[in-house]
Amino acid sequence: MSRIAYILSAYKDATHLARLIAALDDNADFYVHIDRKADDRPFRQLLEGKVTFVPSHWVSWGGWEQVEYQKELLAAVIRSGVDYGRVVCLSGQDYPLWSNAEIHRYFDEHADTEFIMGMNLSQCHVAYQRNKIVCYHFFRDLEWKSQWWKNKFIVASRHLMKLLPIRKPPYTYIKGKKAEVYFGSDYWALTLPCARYVYERLCTEKQLVRYFRTSFVPSELCIQTLVFNSPFGAHALLHRGDYPGLSGLTPLHYIEYGKAIKALTADDLPKLTQSGKMFCRKVISGTSDALAQAIDNLRLSPQNPSSCTY
Repeated sequence: MSRIAYILSAYKDATHLARLIAALDDNADFYVHIDRKADDRPFRQLLEGKVTFVPSHWVSWGGWEQVEYQKELLAAVIRSGVDYGRVVCLSGQDYPLWSNAEIHRYFDEHADTEFIMGMNLSQCHVAYQRNKIVCYHFFRDLEWKSQWWKNKFIVASRHLMKLLPIRKPPYTYIKGKKAEVYFGSDYWALTLPCARYVYERLCTEKQLVRYFRTSFVPSELCIQTLVFNSPFGAHALLHRGDYPGLSGLTPLHYIEYGKAIKALTADDLPKLTQSGKMFCRKVISGTSDALAQAIDNLRLSPQNPSSCTY
């Protein structure tokens, strides 16, 4: 059974993060990033000595710092020297649907598969999708405490850039060669050699970093682009066809997207058990307590068949 490195980022609900880590604590290690805007004391009180905390970044949704904290987490995994079989990226509001034995067995049986999905944006002709990369997106990493004013500033700049005749090419460069851009979910599970490759490229590919700093939600573009333009891409999950929604580009998670990600409750349990997914999001203390307990009971049951959709 290969050891798993779970990398997680959180900004609230330390109680649930502690429950998530306890649920997955079986031949696994945990690397945790706490948003610099959050009070990290509750997290450290509950998790000190159980996880490796990495330096905090000021994270804004859609900004480059989301990639920077993933890079920070990957660095900690690689510096550990542990020969992990899998590096799994989760959010602090996830929860496992499969037992730990099933999770380990599935990853061991698919030891060469890179569980990251990608849709080719360079070849996409849908304007609102291509605009994620050809239009310039600024100011998301500003460390402003007023989110209202910051959002107004971001939206105004986005509209202005759409009016101006300034565009980026629908491709970037890796190792000096043209690389098509791929789009997918923040949540993936890579082999250690692939994770190491991603980290090394993030450290060295300055032209690629400049390109994605002004793209829309680079955490859903940058790592996908690196993987699918590498030898590891042949073992990843390429999506062909029309955009299936972000949930359709999330290989291991059950997620319901609307205007916001739906907070799951006990009423959602039948959908979760029938989904074939390994994890679900989002699970929140208070709102989702009955659901989490029901999932715990199922994970401990020997009659709990699970089958992933990939």
